[in-house]
Amino acid sequence: MSRAAIHPPLSPSGPSRPASGVWLAAYAGAVVYATLHPWSGWRTPGTWMFAFLAEPWPRWWTGFDVAVNVAAYVPIGILAAAWLARRLSLAMLPAAVLAALGAAALSLGLECLQALLPDRVPSRLDVLANAAGGVAGAAAAGIVGRRRIEHWPRRLRDALSMAPHPASGLLLLCAWLMAQIYPQPMVFATGDLLSAWPGAPGSLPPAWLSPLLLPHEFEPFAEAAGVALTVLAIGLLAHELIRPGGTGIAPVVAVPIVAAIAIRTGASAAWLGAANAFGWMNAGAQGGLLAGAVALLLLGWVRRRTRLRLAIAAIAAATLLFNLAPPNAYYLSMRATWSGGAWINVHGLLRALALVWPFAAIAWCAWRLRDAPRIPRL
Repeated sequence: MSRAAIHPPLSPSGPSRPASGVWLAAYAGAVVYATLHPWSGWRTPGTWMFAFLAEPWPRWWTGFDVAVNVAAYVPIGILAAAWLARRLSLAMLPAAVLAALGAAALSLGLECLQALLPDRVPSRLDVLANAAGGVAGAAAAGIVGRRRIEHWPRRLRDALSMAPHPASGLLLLCAWLMAQIYPQPMVFATGDLLSAWPGAPGSLPPAWLSPLLLPHEFEPFAEAAGVALTVLAIGLLAHELIRPGGTGIAPVVAVPIVAAIAIRTGASAAWLGAANAFGWMNAGAQGGLLAGAVALLLLGWVRRRTRLRLAIAAIAAATLLFNLAPPNAYYLSMRATWSGGAWINVHGLLRALALVWPFAAIAWCAWRLRDAPRIPRL
């Protein structure tokens, strides 16, 4: 039997399609979730939903808040203009106009929905700032041009020897990195269902599950195993995005792990002080990082179907460990100082990412597994 039959190539890529639609959908979804957070207490508005447009200007506002609202919609303008220009075969000028109008309509709709939430206050200043961001992004896309916008990710993909259509996988890795900002029961822990369980006070698990939790003396071993499994899974996911036979696989696989370490360190310094920047790097985390790196060196080069199955198993096992292990002292101290404050919207978004990430990653691996070539039996 020929070597090509035993090692069939990855599905042909054909003409590559720009990923602006994928990134636009993901970013717009994040904006919607953050704007309507906490998604609870929905009520019938006491006044017309558009009444805030005729109200006086808010008495208290800061330039920083306005700048954040402008910046938040700039990517929507850029991505929407590029996507519309290609999807509808439009010139960049009409596509940019439609993108700016779409960004303004999205902001207006979300501000109206905020009137249904008791903890949110709609503001026309926010609408204007968001619309300005959408206009700025659309104008930038119009000036740069659709072909140049699409050319940048293609050049990056070719430079890194990435597999065809890597956008969803890159989004998955970016979401995991963002989730590391949120305080988690253990290092790299995601999918913490216990703290989100209805009736669970704060970060405590429900009473009926307490007898099933691991004893506290097993906490370092559980954390080490969970971190090792997560490092292995992230490395396998990153490897899945590299074209078979591509060069520079090891650096690309290591990038998300190194970035996660930097993010965890920065978050610790921000919330616990610079002196505690490496407070998360306990014995369990150190052992897990080392064991995960060794496991990745030994198992990172298996065939594609085996690699995806290993990633699914590692994510599932790590999530189970993170849910059954008791939270460590570092996590409890982080939760004591983490309130969200003015960033309560971002707080809610990060929590949602940390909660759903492992299940989204398992679904993505299963989806990729469908197209992975099977090895014929000899």
